[in-house]
Amino acid sequence: MNTKKLLGLQVDHYKITDHIARGGMADVYKAEDIDLHRPVALKILLDMLAQDEQFVKRFQREALTVAKLDHPNIVQIYSTGLTPFGQPYLAMQYVDGGSLRDLLRRWKDQGKVAPAAQSLAIIRQLAGALDVAHRANIVHRDLKPSNVLIRSDGTPVLVDLGIAAITGGDKLTQTGSLMGTPHYMSPEQIRGVKVDGRSDLYSLGVILYELLAGIRPFEADESIAILHKHVYEAPVPLGHIRRDLTPQTQKLVATCLEKDPDQRYQTAAELITAIDRALAAEGTGGYVPRTTVLLPGGEDELLSQPHGKTVVLEPEKSGRSRWVLTAVLVVALLIFILGASWFIGQGGEITVSSSAGPNSITPTFSGEDEVETAVDSTSKVESDSSSQQTTPDPPTATPEMTAIPTLPPTQTPLPTNTPLPTEIPTPEFASVEKIAESAGGIPIEVIRFGSGDNKILLVGGISSGYSPGSVSVAQRTVAYFKENPQEIPDSVTLFVIENFNPDSIYDPGKRNGRFNANGVDLNRNWDCDWVRNAYVLGEVRANSGGSEPFSEPEVQGLRDFVLREQPDATIIWSARSQNGLVSPGLCGNRSLVSTSVANTFGIGAGYEVLELKGTQGDISNWLDQQGLPAFFVLLPDYANSDWNNNLAGIKAVIGRF
Repeated sequence: MNTKKLLGLQVDHYKITDHIARGGMADVYKAEDIDLHRPVALKILLDMLAQDEQFVKRFQREALTVAKLDHPNIVQIYSTGLTPFGQPYLAMQYVDGGSLRDLLRRWKDQGKVAPAAQSLAIIRQLAGALDVAHRANIVHRDLKPSNVLIRSDGTPVLVDLGIAAITGGDKLTQTGSLMGTPHYMSPEQIRGVKVDGRSDLYSLGVILYELLAGIRPFEADESIAILHKHVYEAPVPLGHIRRDLTPQTQKLVATCLEKDPDQRYQTAAELITAIDRALAAEGTGGYVPRTTVLLPGGEDELLSQPHGKTVVLEPEKSGRSRWVLTAVLVVALLIFILGASWFIGQGGEITVSSSAGPNSITPTFSGEDEVETAVDSTSKVESDSSSQQTTPDPPTATPEMTAIPTLPPTQTPLPTNTPLPTEIPTPEFASVEKIAESAGGIPIEVIRFGSGDNKILLVGGISSGYSPGSVSVAQRTVAYFKENPQEIPDSVTLFVIENFNPDSIYDPGKRNGRFNANGVDLNRNWDCDWVRNAYVLGEVRANSGGSEPFSEPEVQGLRDFVLREQPDATIIWSARSQNGLVSPGLCGNRSLVSTSVANTFGIGAGYEVLELKGTQGDISNWLDQQGLPAFFVLLPDYANSDWNNNLAGIKAVIGRF
């Protein structure tokens, strides 16, 4: 049908105003809800499909299923009906900010990529949407940036949920069905076997890789080559492209991209937990934007991506089984091309049936660079695939987000700028000791440098979600002294806990970022002025102090460690004070042993030193009461470490001994 035929037509209480796009199964129009006076998107089934009674029934059934999903990151379906020409339609939420594909293209044109924390926050919201869908037994099967729309307030919205199930029905879970977009398909999709929600998590990992790296993990001139890479080849590790990424983020992406579904995160909820941990860490390894939503026009929220060198990857040696599958894929692709070439001009999804038998593969590829969404995303994007993998030189994140030149070949980034992955060998005198597990089951470890009699303990992340910059200081301290062990005197032992509260939710500056998995603020669980219902950021929070002093496993482990080691100074980081603040521990009216060492740090860092009284269940107050010097450092910012000033303060304290 000519799309202009419907313009100006009223369908039920929707007046059609504009044609947005055509996909493989439907035209998408912008319309006005004349009753509620709001814009909507109408997805109207193509003529040829509207003649298929079974297809129409599936279309309506899946629409009802998706309409029941209630999540802010899933596009809302308002109603269904028929046009005057007998075509089924869906009335959907109209999203006017374009798609994630549009943003990725714009960022690429600008030579930039999104900061890690921003990328993770986008993916976290989409994982939440998938969690709701998967619990309703809906698998997307075609996740890609063009199916992620961006509202004007920056919220990502997932569309086309259930569309794959509509187009394929029950056959989608059977051998022989190949549906999706080659760049984002999971290995099991490519093999044509039964898929579940873990396939969506793979596709989400591909999107996250693209956000972080600025390139997709697998590129080639031909779709068949991309499919082969998904099944058999490993992508360039993210750490080779972005050296500012923390090990947590690199591991998260690698887990999503495991070839074997059993080796991935098993549920979207499990992925969300991993994202929260990565956010807490990533908020520390470099610049973290203050907002956790995507800002469509915010160029200042982007990292400059320098031009990099091209790396040609050697293909893996292939066995006979690989080439058998490749041959099958080639045949299937030829069937796809020859049998459906007449329909290519329509864009979007194309389904081609094959009669080769139950083990054959039926390609159904969605053109990722074609507009096929239910929104105002009208600009079509040209394919940017390449037969080579591009590995850019790693950017160094800075709060100012200024352009960063490519380093000359003789230079390497300073090791202090990046938390080092745990697999990098440590100096012989460095060791790691597990002192506890968090309430959520995450190990709490102390990294030790040196073996001197004077002991200094550094604690990051007591409220890591609230103050991710506190984890940054600790991580950078570890990286610095791994690279500069000679700066630790023989008389000193340095202990570092990078993240004391890994359970906490990433929420910089907000109360929710302070609690462990039991809902306890770990700086309200120590036996000095302890109360069960403690003040947290000016508000009494039920059970925030724990059931009793030292009730939390993290606190018990650290208590036992300090009583055993008897550190001469303990530094705990949190946030925030505008110009930085040092507060010595005191359980009562005055500090017993902590003021002197607090002054030393304050002078070195250039921070004011001030006694803060009345904190309930505070760790530094309890330590001071035990005769162990301790103080808090309140950073100037929740998310950033103010690294240079804090390093100066640490060195000043080390210099005392």
